[in-house]
Amino acid sequence: MMDNKLLELEEELDSYQGQWFVINCNSGHEERVKSDLLQKIETSGLEDRIFDIRISKMPFLGKGGKTVEKNKFPGYIFINMLMTDETWFIVRNTPGVTGFIGSSGKGAKPFPLSIEEVAKMLTDTTEVSGDNDCKGGSTERKEKILYEASFKINDVIVVKDGPFAGVEGQVIQMDYEKGIARVNLEYFGRITTTEFEFDNLELAYKD
Repeated sequence: MMDNKLLELEEELDSYQGQWFVINCNSGHEERVKSDLLQKIETSGLEDRIFDIRISKMPFLGKGGKTVEKNKFPGYIFINMLMTDETWFIVRNTPGVTGFIGSSGKGAKPFPLSIEEVAKMLTDTTEVSGDNDCKGGSTERKEKILYEASFKINDVIVVKDGPFAGVEGQVIQMDYEKGIARVNLEYFGRITTTEFEFDNLELAYKD
């Protein structure tokens, strides 16, 4: 079922005229930035060049064991558009947008993502179990609950407990299903890649 869902999403994403890019924004402000972008697209008459904007939302396991729906990739927004000088300028200069992912800077346009990459990042992890039981034979929906983190990839964090307590590092990979982050730590003058639970890490520099 998950494969079918992914294929359907890939077909939907491929139906748009533009290419898919990822925008970086301040974590927690994704919905407001999306709203501002939609308003700018309308007022600038860019509906024929910017076609869709999406935020990947998933069920997360929050504090107290409560399930809450949050952005799977905090600080990131997916946008389908024709990359021109005008659209690039309008999007980059929308309040809250800090840039495009995949741009080398200095005015360079970003590289688009493949349909397969976008589909995997946008799809949810809801699975349908087809196992029938003797009581009714109905299908049962099962959800994978993802863990919540106060940081994202490339953020500088500090380890809270354990042998690396107080050591700073940079997040290079995050597994939201297991609640595990891979972090590059500088320890005794060498870079060491280590895995930590989300709860054992916090932002080194908070706004």
